[in-house]
Amino acid sequence: MKTTFPYFAPVTDSQLVYTDGEVMDEAVEAYEQGDYLKSIQLLIDALDGDFREKYGNHDGTRFTIPHGSIVVDIDVSPDMLHISADFLRLPEKGRVAMLRKIAEMNIENLMLARFVKDGDYLKMEYSCPITDTHPHKIHSVLHNICTIGDKYDDELCTRFNAERCYEPKVTPFTPEQVADAYNALQSVGNLALSAAAEYSAQRRTIYAWTIVCGALYQFRFFANPQGQLINELEKAVESMNDERPLEELVSRGVNFLTKLLSVPEEQLAKDLYVVEMMVSVKYYATLASVQDELEYLNDGVTEAMQKKDYDQVAVRIYYMFYKMLVENEMPLLVDYAIVTALRESAGLPLKEAAEILSAALDKIMDGDLEIPVSGDADEEEDEDIDDDEEEEEDDDDGISDEAYANVIAAQQKMAQAMSSEEIIALQRQMDEALKAGNVQEYMRLATELQMRMISNLGS
Repeated sequence: MKTTFPYFAPVTDSQLVYTDGEVMDEAVEAYEQGDYLKSIQLLIDALDGDFREKYGNHDGTRFTIPHGSIVVDIDVSPDMLHISADFLRLPEKGRVAMLRKIAEMNIENLMLARFVKDGDYLKMEYSCPITDTHPHKIHSVLHNICTIGDKYDDELCTRFNAERCYEPKVTPFTPEQVADAYNALQSVGNLALSAAAEYSAQRRTIYAWTIVCGALYQFRFFANPQGQLINELEKAVESMNDERPLEELVSRGVNFLTKLLSVPEEQLAKDLYVVEMMVSVKYYATLASVQDELEYLNDGVTEAMQKKDYDQVAVRIYYMFYKMLVENEMPLLVDYAIVTALRESAGLPLKEAAEILSAALDKIMDGDLEIPVSGDADEEEDEDIDDDEEEEEDDDDGISDEAYANVIAAQQKMAQAMSSEEIIALQRQMDEALKAGNVQEYMRLATELQMRMISNLGS
């Protein structure tokens, strides 16, 4: 492999679901003060600021929120919290076999919630005293219920002919989006097969394994497939982590990728759609947990750079960065650093790409994360002079001219990567919030803008 793979931006950004950390902090504070209803309401707000109005009752004590092919009911009483989600209707044939599978899932897949049989129907349920509703705990319960409901409905329907209790509201990709996803898959997939064959011939089998796994993660990143296809992708990666000879694992991955590349575009389109989501199915990760996850990689990459083994650096970081993007809901600046590095290193010779990727890894490990600000030193010096002259005015609105100038410069940097009218409108709203001294509104808009920025890099 002489150059790195191309970068493909996500085909659609409409499934960027994330939890508002600041609102979660408010929920925790309310819980610690004993205001349990307010704490749960703020948790709902942290999932989506519109959920209470769209899916809640007037008192804010009952919520019915869709997530994929399930609907989650949340009932709050003065003494108890009850969460339930109808899952599937049991089939007439194969009922016993399916119930046996459900019993296994009760032990292996669900944490605090449990599957409950109600006549011909299965549902997931969880109840606890209102005093035990710490927001992070309840968020984990909701995440677990939604993940299981989203992951296993297609598999159980296919395997046992079970029926859904609720048909998800889906928005299929446009023909253009399907074509973009299909063409990107062909490009990345064929490059991965070629690189894997090359590394295998050189007896660098671990590189072949890493490239194939990385390509599968990259496909999930830019296409975000749903339905049975996402289950097949997850199983393919899981099977490549079995305790078997490495050559056998690479063969498994190559066979799966070859089969995936042979899927016609119109068939691939069946699993390319946007669906309503209550929570992100990714795992929440802090900067510290990301650094812990990347520590082993960092040690290996540092040694490889010293040995000028640029293949190892580029291949390992490529795999790990896409894996982190797919599996984790990370701080926005970590997302930005990773996506920027993947975009800027795409298609470059391995030495140049390795330097860019390893530099990004160093920044993450050091916590040195920020959105770059344009402008030269002379402009910064002029801004310092202006700041001194207008210091008194700055104190009145709580936002310095220097900070304001940096924000505007950052917005201009973002605008180079994005051109949609909607994003420009967001920038204007941020500008107005800053001028009005409304820091809370600015931060809310900044979060939304950064999410869109990340999804549009390279597009």
